[in-house]
Amino acid sequence: MDKIKNLRFISFIVLVIVIVIISLKFKLTLLAPPFAVSAYLITSEHRGEFSGPYSVAISYIFVIITTTIFHIFLGVGTISLILNIAIVGLFITYTQFRHPPALALTIFSFIAHNDFLFIISALSIAALLFISDLLLDRIEQKYSTKN
Repeated sequence: MDKIKNLRFISFIVLVIVIVIISLKFKLTLLAPPFAVSAYLITSEHRGEFSGPYSVAISYIFVIITTTIFHIFLGVGTISLILNIAIVGLFITYTQFRHPPALALTIFSFIAHNDFLFIISALSIAALLFISDLLLDRIEQKYSTKN
């Protein structure tokens, strides 16, 4: 069991490093915190209530879509932010895609508000998290069948 815990921690550190590098590359370092929390949930609370791979991916895609729509039609003001947070909150509360860091990503997207860079970087990191979760799950399954 300690080997799995060590693997999860190493996976978390690697994911955070990659997330920070991607965030720096796109000059959107404020996006790193919600993704780092997601990386922690995926690795430490693997497949828990808030860390399923589809919950992470779909909640982030939902944030990306709603944020982009709000930025286009309402701008990046306070009303737009509040409405977007309410919609994302409703989505993660009343669907099976429960991933609270999506709320933080919503807020940070309004702080950064560079739609193109936000979309590209957020999709890249969401894909990284999704694939990492699947790989971690596969490694853990192989390890548990050997023991």
